[in-house]
Amino acid sequence: MPQFVQSEQQKELIRTLVQELPAYRKKMHMSQAELGEAVGKSRQKISEMERGAAPLGWDTYLAILMVLGARGVLEPRGRDAERLSATGKIIGGRIRL
Repeated sequence: MPQFVQSEQQKELIRTLVQELPAYRKKMHMSQAELGEAVGKSRQKISEMERGAAPLGWDTYLAILMVLGARGVLEPRGRDAERLSATGKIIGGRIRL
């Protein structure tokens, strides 16, 4: 699969999500396998991403945000709101989940 160049802002958004992903998963009451199925990745790949052993690409980042939003886990304020705003700016619009 081709690797795409990511901006520093994208890399920072991905880094922070990776750090918080286990907590978000627990808040959603989802296993690694369930999250993997929802975003098209294996349980092993989600585990590797959470440990920092495998890269989390921009497409997977966006898919995880969609799952978090669909599950009602994201807060409309604080860190979540900042993440959504920054992501929206990168892709040229607002992200509303």
